[in-house]
Amino acid sequence: MPTPAIRAARWWSLFDPRATHGRLYLLLLALRTYSALHGHGYIHPDEWMQSGEPYFGLTLPGINAQLPWEWRPDHALRSLSALRTQYLAVDVLLGAARRLGPLSGRALFWVQRGNMLLWTLLLDVCVARVLPPQTARYVHYLFGVSTAATTFLVRPFSNTHEAHLIAFGLLHALSFYSDRSWHTRSGAGWHYGVLLAILAVDGVFTRFTFAFFALPLATAFLHRLATIAAQGHRRPALVLLIITTLALAVCAGSSVHAETGFYTRSATANGTEVASAWGTRWVVPPLNALRYNAKTDNVAQHGLHPRWLHAVVNLPMMVGAANCVVVAMCAWQYVWGAAEAVPSQKDTSESGSEGDEAEKDAIQQDEDDTPSTSATSSAPHTSPPNLDLPNIDLEPLTTALCLATIALPLLALSLSPHQEPRFLLALCFPSTLLFALHLQSPLLRTRSTLRRTLLTLHTAQHLVQLLVFSHLHHAALLPALFHIDTSLSHLPTRGNALFDRYEHHLLYRTFPVPLHLIPHKGRGMFPRVQHFTSTTTPAHMVRSASIACDDTWIYAPAWIAPQLRDEAQRQGRVQLVRVASFAGHVDMDHLRESCAVARVDGWRDAFALHKLEVRCLSSTHPEPPPPQPTPAAAHHDL
Repeated sequence: MPTPAIRAARWWSLFDPRATHGRLYLLLLALRTYSALHGHGYIHPDEWMQSGEPYFGLTLPGINAQLPWEWRPDHALRSLSALRTQYLAVDVLLGAARRLGPLSGRALFWVQRGNMLLWTLLLDVCVARVLPPQTARYVHYLFGVSTAATTFLVRPFSNTHEAHLIAFGLLHALSFYSDRSWHTRSGAGWHYGVLLAILAVDGVFTRFTFAFFALPLATAFLHRLATIAAQGHRRPALVLLIITTLALAVCAGSSVHAETGFYTRSATANGTEVASAWGTRWVVPPLNALRYNAKTDNVAQHGLHPRWLHAVVNLPMMVGAANCVVVAMCAWQYVWGAAEAVPSQKDTSESGSEGDEAEKDAIQQDEDDTPSTSATSSAPHTSPPNLDLPNIDLEPLTTALCLATIALPLLALSLSPHQEPRFLLALCFPSTLLFALHLQSPLLRTRSTLRRTLLTLHTAQHLVQLLVFSHLHHAALLPALFHIDTSLSHLPTRGNALFDRYEHHLLYRTFPVPLHLIPHKGRGMFPRVQHFTSTTTPAHMVRSASIACDDTWIYAPAWIAPQLRDEAQRQGRVQLVRVASFAGHVDMDHLRESCAVARVDGWRDAFALHKLEVRCLSSTHPEPPPPQPTPAAAHHDL
């Protein structure tokens, strides 16, 4: 958590429900909380298969989770230490859930979403502590209603953790620049280097793309140290640089040591090789991920996209069209202002050394005044004029940092032929900060129509995306899993599993099933929960279900259910009867088929996941179907 150099007095007043801002913030927080705890939208398999599935599969006994291929020792693309940091509050929340009763799938869902919700609250507090009050208010409004905050940041994506770390890093850099006297105080400033090292190592081990987002922030940190050294404070600048370097080495070394131990033990247990670095015994997951994604043949397995997709489609989707307009305006003003500054600097360079001495005196006077004014810096409207200088001086730096943090990663990630919208999630906070700053600029303050248009566009787009991604996109799968878990919880825990726990729950043509959300299944063969992908034909699906008819249920989207019933009628062995439906299941890849079903059965039944009971039509059970190759689902991100 960034530590501001100038602590705002009563920064918590921004959350006071008696004030207008406090009430608006709590309203947006309630929207975010509802989306986190009741938004069953399943955006991408990595949401669960790269977070909760490996975490609980490795830490929670009795969970029948399946490790994705990225977690195999011969690939070693993921970091367990980074996942533990992302799930920092999970164990505490898990303990609280245990006190309320036996763990259920819904409880594990709430534990993970609650953990990610706490990360967003920490970011809100950091915004209030570091940014000027009015800017913080605008950030709370704009970011609070965004798709990033209400939908993506409350989900356990690795992109989510990366986005949080970038936001913390940006606030940390601004806090570091705003502290104008740390180098004059004995023993001060070391925490800046330590925190920077922790953020950097955790970010790189979370996703190697973090380096692209964080490079401008690291450059700003080094530039600040160089400036302080040039002002005659070489010793504190050098000491902080050494502390930062040592902290980086310690954090990186401990992470590599932890990953090496984890993957080595896994390789020994499974009899496989370890993807070590440069022929050594050390395992460095971000390096393995970089090597994997550098090969086009590898990323081609997960889908190839045009290289303009990020800039033209994904960026407006993730950060918002209004944010894109504001970023373009800021970039134009910044470049135009820099071009105009060049001749003006030439004109003023003849002022001589007297001007330089006066500027040095002003800077020194400002440094001397900082400690005594820290208590009132949160209220610039009631402070003497000189107390506003730090905020005014930091605005060009904030603009430059945000623009660089947006432009450099966008360019770097656009070089890859595999581009997904969530890869740009970390750009949401810097673009929102630019929007908040620009709302206070003369350009938007004097153009009320443009201002209202941008704010309306921003709010409308993100509310629509909240509905689609958080409450409709494959949103029936998780309730179906909770239903299965509840059904399994009613089975006896003792006795012959073949007779007493014999249930088959088959899921067809859905996203991959996170088995850790069905904790009552256990590790045994029975009861059975099995997932079938598009490589399985309806005919094979029906034959598989007919083996244990009367004890089997199929869960399938409404658009494929008629084909299953027709196939069952053709085979003449079983009858498929719909016994339940889970509404709100929108599959973007099969909208045409769903709309065709809607014209016959209605919209509610068309966009739903149907539970089909497999009933025997004869006493003779069919022979088992021949095995059909079902390659592993290719779900992967950078």
